[in-house]
Amino acid sequence: MQQKASGGNPSPSARPAAGERTGRRESIYPHRSVRALPMSSVRLTAGVGLALLITVWSVWNAVPIMETHSQVAAAIAGWAGLPINGWTPIGIFPGLEPASGPQLAIPSFQEVSEGARLALVFSIIALLLLAQRFSLFRNVANFLIVILIASAVANAVFDNFRLQSTAFGQIWLRQEMLVWLILPWVLILLFVIPQPSVWRGLGWVVFLQAYGFFFSALRMVFVLGVLHYTGLLFMPPLWFLLGTLSDLLFILFFYSLAIHRSSGDLWGVRETWQSHF
Repeated sequence: MQQKASGGNPSPSARPAAGERTGRRESIYPHRSVRALPMSSVRLTAGVGLALLITVWSVWNAVPIMETHSQVAAAIAGWAGLPINGWTPIGIFPGLEPASGPQLAIPSFQEVSEGARLALVFSIIALLLLAQRFSLFRNVANFLIVILIASAVANAVFDNFRLQSTAFGQIWLRQEMLVWLILPWVLILLFVIPQPSVWRGLGWVVFLQAYGFFFSALRMVFVLGVLHYTGLLFMPPLWFLLGTLSDLLFILFFYSLAIHRSSGDLWGVRETWQSHF
């Protein structure tokens, strides 16, 4: 029988060798980044139930939702002075139609003004200056410069090509309808689970679903306005910056706000972050 060393510690021969486990745990400890999250079956059930409710409601009321989207876009366009001549029925997905697409003149490259062409050149120069001034912005600026140059070349080669505004509205609504259907399932992972209060998390989901709807109409009108005055010269960067990427960015923006507040509720606000004035 092995003897223990003084102080009650096991002798070196009784200690486990390096790399050996002293015992087998029945479960793996959660990572420390999620140990304080208030996980519960009630919270998960409530989040999944709300996401399912929003998804079913969105599919069932897809046509009224898209019609409301067009009405909001028409109101914003009227306030901005954008000369939309009307809205025509367009198809979105089988069973989720019809919707309304805007009737707005989008000029070809031959018809755009010299000011629009100079704006493209000045945009490239501005991006070059920003890339030299801010190193953090350099990769994005270089990418935007590349797609602006590619857009200019494509417009010069296919100078008679004309994009119909109704086709743009169809593409936009197809993209956003998919976002609205997927969004609640993403939001329950980001906002319901990390929140100390389940009701606050559910409120974030409803708020962001509505915010994404109105933000979509605002972005759509802005892109239409740029296309109306500059043609397709700025279409690639506009689609890159104001398309699905904008949906992701506004989710991350509000997620950072929600996590900041939740961290203060869970662990308290550090004194070093507080102003002493």
